[in-house]
Amino acid sequence: MTFFSILFALIAEQFRPVTASHWIRRLSLKWLDWVAGEFGAQKEAGASEVGSRLACLIAFGLPTVLVFIVHVACMLTYPVLAFFWNIAIVYLFFGFRQFSHSFTEIHEAIQNHDLPAARLALGQWLGPELETSDLSETEVIAIALEHAILGSHRHVFGVFFWFLMPLGPAGVVLYRLANIAAKRWASNPGHLGEAARHFFYVLDWIPARVTAMGFAIVGNFEDSVYAWRNLTSKWSDPLDAVLLASGSGALGVRLGEPLREPSSSEALARAEAGELPIYEIGVEPSERTMRSAIGLVWRAVIAWMALLLMLTIALWLG
Repeated sequence: MTFFSILFALIAEQFRPVTASHWIRRLSLKWLDWVAGEFGAQKEAGASEVGSRLACLIAFGLPTVLVFIVHVACMLTYPVLAFFWNIAIVYLFFGFRQFSHSFTEIHEAIQNHDLPAARLALGQWLGPELETSDLSETEVIAIALEHAILGSHRHVFGVFFWFLMPLGPAGVVLYRLANIAAKRWASNPGHLGEAARHFFYVLDWIPARVTAMGFAIVGNFEDSVYAWRNLTSKWSDPLDAVLLASGSGALGVRLGEPLREPSSSEALARAEAGELPIYEIGVEPSERTMRSAIGLVWRAVIAWMALLLMLTIALWLG
């Protein structure tokens, strides 16, 4: 049932995508804003910390419990209803097209050698906080690739992982609400943003590494593993660093800031310790790399779906 729930949700999302303006997205944002206003606005330091933790429990816990109760009730009464419930939840919180549509617009503009259109599409995707007017073509492609790698995990592979956990569809809701809140509450002046980031870090620690392994398997394995081990320092966020390092290595492309050149003393110390020097891998981002990124994501999706299908068949036969 799990395999077909994901499959039908994937098909439905291709025909009728759940965009950023979808009602479930608006409802989620309103719910998170209400919780933040009620429980995360305390002024005193101690109360703010307690209120932030309480806000996270309420914001993520209540919807998760509600979805889980409905799922269990359906399983105990009419299992076919649980099947449709699974499809509905995965479809509403999956969001494959939330990043692929914008990435495709940028890719098409780059293919047509229309840099202003690519800059405009990138700005519409990432919002006004990113100034795109002075970006070069290479920079536009690099930023688009980074956000596509992160988007594929947060909207696809991370959802896969939590749907396969015992919570089922409730795990999907928990993961996506925590991800949205970590971004939504980032600018909160109190402890709320920090609490949400920590909560999501715990939820995403294992899924991020599972996705990174998937990129390595379906892409350039050696470069992906090397980048994962040695190049994560190029990004400040530890979860993003794992995904971006592995994804860039799998694609054979350079992403992030260039590595800092080691001082002579550092280089000498590494040489005396018998450690190999750390070096950049891959080529500069290009239109060809964007095509490779599309193929990488789809190969990873097919690989995980094939694995899930084999597990489903094994359970049926067992």
